[in-house]
Amino acid sequence: MNTKKNYIIRYPQSGCTKDEGIMIINAIRWFLNRYNMQLNDFDCEHEDITITTNARQYKDIQCYGQCYEWDQGGVDYVIDIAVDQSIRDMLATIFHECVHLWQWERGTWKGEGEHEAEQLQYELADEYWRCGNV
Repeated sequence: MNTKKNYIIRYPQSGCTKDEGIMIINAIRWFLNRYNMQLNDFDCEHEDITITTNARQYKDIQCYGQCYEWDQGGVDYVIDIAVDQSIRDMLATIFHECVHLWQWERGTWKGEGEHEAEQLQYELADEYWRCGNV
């Protein structure tokens, strides 16, 4: 059974430069492909999953990032990223929140889910960087 889904990622509407918004979207797309989550064959039956991204300032959300389930307005998940951090830290934050998304989608969220996210965030950021994406 194919469990892949079509993830639709909404660009941040405000709070960041065009380049920061593109980096957020591209990093999430890379993660979805890296973990073989994104559907590539649109001819088969699939489910659309919408991810809204928001660019924020640390002072406004009191953290560097957060991911949460959302069931309103056709949105399934929201990922907030504080853009007032270094590029490497912002990438690590994006991937940290993507790990939480992956945990929800796999049904493997345990406790706060932080151990796995913290373990992978910089490893993924550095891999993304080494692949020439930055």
